[in-house]
Amino acid sequence: MASPLQIGKGNIVMRKLNFGCGDRISPGWTNIDFHSSDSRIQRANLLAGFPFPNDYFDAVYSSHVIEHFTRKQGLFLIKEARRVLRPGGVIRIVVPDLEESCKEYLRILNMSDSDSAKRPMYDWIIVELLDQLVRSVPSGDMGPMMNQANSRGNDQLMAYIRSRTENKLDSFPLSRSSSSLAGIKRLTPEKISTKLNYWYLKFIRMLIPAHLRSLVLIETRIGERHRWMYDRYGMKILFEDAGFFDCRMVRFDESSILHFNEDCLDVNPDGTSYKNISIYFEAIK
Repeated sequence: MASPLQIGKGNIVMRKLNFGCGDRISPGWTNIDFHSSDSRIQRANLLAGFPFPNDYFDAVYSSHVIEHFTRKQGLFLIKEARRVLRPGGVIRIVVPDLEESCKEYLRILNMSDSDSAKRPMYDWIIVELLDQLVRSVPSGDMGPMMNQANSRGNDQLMAYIRSRTENKLDSFPLSRSSSSLAGIKRLTPEKISTKLNYWYLKFIRMLIPAHLRSLVLIETRIGERHRWMYDRYGMKILFEDAGFFDCRMVRFDESSILHFNEDCLDVNPDGTSYKNISIYFEAIK
C-alpha cells in the first residue's frame, strides 16, 4: 500500500475528487455539486451517493460543505468519500471551527463593557455563531451586517469580519450588478428550471400570512444554512465512525496530498488561508 506522502509522485496521474465544490475548483480535480453553472463542474445529487465506482480516487477533498447537512447526512457523505477512495487514499475535509468561535465569543463577552470595541465585535460574533444555524431568509442577519459595515466605511469592523471569514484581496462580494442582457446570456436550462421552482415557492409563500412566514418557511438555499457544527473532537469521531484511520488535524497549508497547495483550494496565491476559522482534517483509507 502506498503511503499518503507517495501519492502523486512519478508519472502517475492522480484521480482527485472535490465534492460540493461550489465555484472553488482547480485543474486536475473532478468537481461535483448539486448545481453547476460551469462546464468543469459535474452536477450530482450528493445525497444519492457519489456517481463513481469503489476505490476510484487517490484523494477526496471538500471544504465548508458537510456542515450544511445533518449529522447523519454528513456521516453518509464521509462514508461515500471512503467508498470511492482507493486503499491508502487520503481524504481532506474543511469545516468551520465551532470551538474557536466559542472561544472568541467568550473572549469578547469578558471584555469590559466600557470598551468601545466590544459592542460591534459582540454583534458580529453572535451572528457568526448562530445566524447560519437559524436563518430562514437568504443572507439572514449576516449579509445586512456586512453591507452596513461596508457602506459606512467602518474599517475596524470590516477588518475584524474579514479576519473571521474569507481572505480576499477585493472588497466584500455583497452585491453584483450586471445588465439584463448579460444575465439572459448566462441562462441555462438548469437555471431556468431552478428559477421556475423558486417562483412556484414564492407563490406558495404568498398564501401564508405574513406574520407566520418566518416561522413555517425556510427560504435559504442549499449551501447557505448550517445544519450542524464540528470541533476537532467531533471531526475525529466522524472520520472514525466512517471507517478511516490515522485521523489528524493539519494546518491550512499542510497536506499529505502531494503539491496540494499548488491547487490553491485552501491557500490563496499570496500564501494566506482562503477560509479563516476552520478545521482542516485528513485521514487515510
